[in-house]
Amino acid sequence: MKMTFLSIMTLLSMLILLSCKKQDIKTTPLASLQVTNAVNGSGNLVLGTNATAVYNNYYQAFGMLTGSREIKLVDTAGGINKVYYNQTKDLVNGGVYSLFLAGTPAAVESVFIKEENIPSHAADVFGVRVINLVKDGVPIRVNLQGSATSSFITNLAYKEISIFKDVSSVAAEGDKVFELRNSATGVLITSFTVPGYDLPRFRNITLVFAGSIGAETTLRVNNY
Repeated sequence: MKMTFLSIMTLLSMLILLSCKKQDIKTTPLASLQVTNAVNGSGNLVLGTNATAVYNNYYQAFGMLTGSREIKLVDTAGGINKVYYNQTKDLVNGGVYSLFLAGTPAAVESVFIKEENIPSHAADVFGVRVINLVKDGVPIRVNLQGSATSSFITNLAYKEISIFKDVSSVAAEGDKVFELRNSATGVLITSFTVPGYDLPRFRNITLVFAGSIGAETTLRVNNY
């Protein structure tokens, strides 16, 4: 009887040890890609077989497998299947990438970025950068309305993108108005307001200057 009890206890001990044995969990290496569709007059785009569309004048984030990957964005409306972008990129595990599409459906242009310097914020601020995607337009500068600094971002030519700049997000200060101006003359082209109730505290955004000459617009992309 004693031997039987010892045998049972030994078997239970072995089972407990086996159940506690460290298990190797294999994870799938992933990167992230954020696509902004600022093509003037485009339709909604799909990425490969992904069902989530990238609407015109908006953006969408995707999880991507790493390695050499085809990035293909197509307008499928009406069965046309017009390809707006088709390139192969090497994506690394944990990499963060941004793709901005500009131009027109007949002549799509792109800016592809591996994000290396998206800042984090401990203070009551948020980060703002600007990209100029108005084809054949003038270089621009950006002023922050009410700021003591005369120019927030200077002289951005077509397809150029600034670094992130800190902006106060103290609620009592209210709206933040960004004035996009002709870099040479200072003439106001358009403005964009980040409302006080929607300040991206401790986070980052990109303002996309898009559209066509005389019909410029500005889009907000959350980089968070």
